Amino acid sequence: MKFLSNCLRIGLFALLSVACVTSASAAIDPQWDWVVKELKTGRDVAVKSLSHQERTILLATIALKSGDPDGALKLLLKAKQSKDPLVALLEAEAYRQQAIQAMRESGADGMGRQGRMLESAELNNGLGEAEARLNAFISNLRSVAGEPVDVLLPGANMANVFMFDKARNRLFVFKSTRSGRLEKVTDEYVVTGSIEGDKQRRGDGKTPHGVYRFVKKLQGKKLESRYGPVAFPIDYPNELDALHNKNGSGIWLHGYPMDVNRRPPQDTRGCFSLNNERLTKISKHVRLHRSWVIVGNNFVFGQNEVKQKMLASVQRDIEAWRQDWESLNSDAYLSHYHKKFRSGKKDLAAWKRHKTKLNARKTFVDVAFSEMTLIHDPNPWPEGEVVVAEFNQTYRSSNYGDQGRKRVYLTRTNATQPWKVLIEESLPR
Repeated sequence: MKFLSNCLRIGLFALLSVACVTSASAAIDPQWDWVVKELKTGRDVAVKSLSHQERTILLATIALKSGDPDGALKLLLKAKQSKDPLVALLEAEAYRQQAIQAMRESGADGMGRQGRMLESAELNNGLGEAEARLNAFISNLRSVAGEPVDVLLPGANMANVFMFDKARNRLFVFKSTRSGRLEKVTDEYVVTGSIEGDKQRRGDGKTPHGVYRFVKKLQGKKLESRYGPVAFPIDYPNELDALHNKNGSGIWLHGYPMDVNRRPPQDTRGCFSLNNERLTKISKHVRLHRSWVIVGNNFVFGQNEVKQKMLASVQRDIEAWRQDWESLNSDAYLSHYHKKFRSGKKDLAAWKRHKTKLNARKTFVDVAFSEMTLIHDPNPWPEGEVVVAEFNQTYRSSNYGDQGRKRVYLTRTNATQPWKVLIEESLPR
């Protein structure tokens, strides 16, 4: 109690010190924005288990760590009725910070003896509990228990996956292990587009939702300093974007301007931006065309039963499509295609004419798929949910043979319906 009394005396002294001077309230440090957002919305299971008092303490602790004593005091005002000693400690620290800020803004030369006493006052030991509570909460919130549901099947051609969660302002990076499982590489604070929502038009300030790949590396003379040390463009817009008339270009993972250390969560023209130090480290994991990129909101982790059920349904319908292709029964084969199907310039009607004509000339067809990667798109599309399948295809028939890499977008309206081929494209070798 002696320590608490000393803290309160420091707080009272600080309150008297700022009676005639108003200090400016600081904004919450962007690195804490996603934590504050989760505490305020209460959607995450880690937040739902907290009492209102505990949420207030955590928010006030973040405010103090961000140098915003005014914000902390406003939060603590409602919590004082509980007579919680930790609330009193946080309040004392807020007054101390407030007094120091006021002295600095007063224009006086030097802080003086009282100012130096305030700066040297050690409250960290007493506030250790608040720090521990915050760290425990973040650990619980950050703990991505299990694998991401959307990475259904990481094939041999997938080096890793970069998952940009716009709702949380977090980047998760996972890599495949030899056992076929996914291992988390990192979890980072990331900045996205200044305007919320899915990108539709050039210049709308939005970050696109979907499944992409890193396709290029820019650095040195090819990169302006405002983009940091290195940048990695993604293949936006892809064929699914084009089907929905989305346009624009130049969506990159890049850094901060060289003279900037902090950025708010929504502060780009549609790109993803990381702190330069972290970007430099993470760039070592980027493999062009083999690092997949998933962009969406509130990714789901650890629901293995849901993941396995979806994977089984996709594999079942792809295999049915392959078998009907081999059967030379054009009606059965074409029943696997969506009414909005596109392949290059061909729509479904043109595709039907093309395939029916080809099948009439063949006596047999053999089709084999290998090194398949299956990624579920977490975002809703007008046709329903979407899965991207990429695989090596070996095709042999009575009059033609071919090998290549193929990408197929599958869609279904709900879990009771079969997956249909929405887009089919051959990839460059």
